[in-house]
Amino acid sequence: MKVLKFGGGCLKDAKSIKKVPKIISHYDDDIVIVLSAFGKITNMLEDEKHEDVFLFIQSIMIDLGFSSYDIDDILKKQKTYFSFSNRISYPDRVSIGEYLSSEIIHRYLKLENIDNMQLDATKYIFTDSWDPNVNSAKFHSINVPDNFLESIVKQKIITQGFIASDVNSGAKTTLGREGSDYSAAIFGAAFNVDEVILFKDVDGVYSADPKKNSDVELFSH
Repeated sequence: MKVLKFGGGCLKDAKSIKKVPKIISHYDDDIVIVLSAFGKITNMLEDEKHEDVFLFIQSIMIDLGFSSYDIDDILKKQKTYFSFSNRISYPDRVSIGEYLSSEIIHRYLKLENIDNMQLDATKYIFTDSWDPNVNSAKFHSINVPDNFLESIVKQKIITQGFIASDVNSGAKTTLGREGSDYSAAIFGAAFNVDEVILFKDVDGVYSADPKKNSDVELFSH
């Protein structure tokens, strides 16, 4: 079993998302796909630019060939979230991006005749209490039923990175910005996978962020 994690930069538009079925076709059915929010959706949500998110995902779904029913269904759910956005916590608001990504990838893979099921990460990954000073929470534990994997037959698992739940209150939390890699490692350890593979929008591992620093070194294999 393997965990494949796709960063937001790898899912920045429909053209990028269309590569996902081909990528996962190289792996067996027993894979867990951990998704970040598409593109810069998390930034938009932090800034409460809800209309920008609405237009962005609508454009992606149209380009992916979604039916008008699927588009309306997903957008209707999004409007419901946003109608309460001024009364929900920061973790509840920013987690919308991961939920949108997993729902769209779930339906897109179905369109491509790839069986898959969604798993809500907040029901399995738990943290300590939310710390508003750093906008994150410390990982506490993961709770996966002993017979969980045995109950899944030839289906790929789609889940979200970054998001979790408070182990005491059950309130939604996050592992902090860029926390999806951490989520992938947590799921990898819980499922005792052979490999955790991180798909990024860069050529490999650099000495620093190549998007912010021009004088960086790309490490060779």
